Amino acid sequence: MAPNLEKRLVRHSDRTNYVVWVLWVIGMSEISIAEVTGKRKKQISGIVNRSPYPNRSSMTTAERQAALDELLLIRIGDDGKPIDGGVLDRVPHKIIALRGSQVKRG
Repeated sequence: MAPNLEKRLVRHSDRTNYVVWVLWVIGMSEISIAEVTGKRKKQISGIVNRSPYPNRSSMTTAERQAALDELLLIRIGDDGKPIDGGVLDRVPHKIIALRGSQVKRG
């Protein structure tokens, strides 16, 4: 397989996907997540659309908190270090209310 094609198949690292998923479930906007991860908004949108949580606005508050809790359970890897490299250390582990402009149609 050609090196460029191989690179495209592995779109984003597990670390990036994990950070995006957690921040998305918490309630951050795509643009805010892009700033945190150093990715473009369109890349974040792609990660979100392929995630288990593409339409978080259809989830209840309890469902979003349960999804976040589940994600946080797998945060620490086998080596005892966080998957996210510590990026989520300063992020509250509680969901925030969504504003009307944050509704994602999925």
